[in-house]
Amino acid sequence: MMARMTAASFCVCIVSLLGAATAERPRTTCSFRQGVEGYRGTIDTEIWALATTTILESNINATADANNDGGESQVLMRFDDIIGPQTGRVPPRATIHSAKLFVSAFDQGDTVNLHRLLVPFDRSATWGSVISGISADALEASRHKDSFTFGKIAASSSEIVFDVTDTMQAWVNGDANHGWVFINTGGNGWDFYTSEFEKSEQRPRLTIEFTSPTK
Repeated sequence: MMARMTAASFCVCIVSLLGAATAERPRTTCSFRQGVEGYRGTIDTEIWALATTTILESNINATADANNDGGESQVLMRFDDIIGPQTGRVPPRATIHSAKLFVSAFDQGDTVNLHRLLVPFDRSATWGSVISGISADALEASRHKDSFTFGKIAASSSEIVFDVTDTMQAWVNGDANHGWVFINTGGNGWDFYTSEFEKSEQRPRLTIEFTSPTK
């Protein structure tokens, strides 16, 4: 089990100074990816209906599939330690201009919906421990889709982008960060690399552009 990183300067941050003629405050972009700039806060795991007690958190890839050998599989993902007053984090009450989640897919699949989780999970999560998977029922996960893939994905190490701006704004406004669940709409599984993958450039990445709040 990886220790969570508590240092303040583990993400790549770039400050964009807009022209002096504008009244807009400078924007900052932070990027979080496991093992890059010391960041160790990504938790991602597959949960599978046919392996209700099996912990899959250490796998280098994960599958979202409505029919994975006869049982649904979902993927849970969270980026911890991304909000706070420290340098290298997104400050509370910031204005989020853009937040995007990037994953590297390597196998084609049906449309996948990304929903904000409303309940916590940990590295030992299984299908059974979250009570028969996650439902987008406004109790376990939001009914609203944060983002989704368009049609069938034909992927060969393709970078897929999910827009998560609204959720990131909710989190900096005070909502609890429980991460997301990937739910496939069909029986053609969709596979991507997790934070355990050996090539850091293909691990999930969360990139956020924001303006810090006024003092």
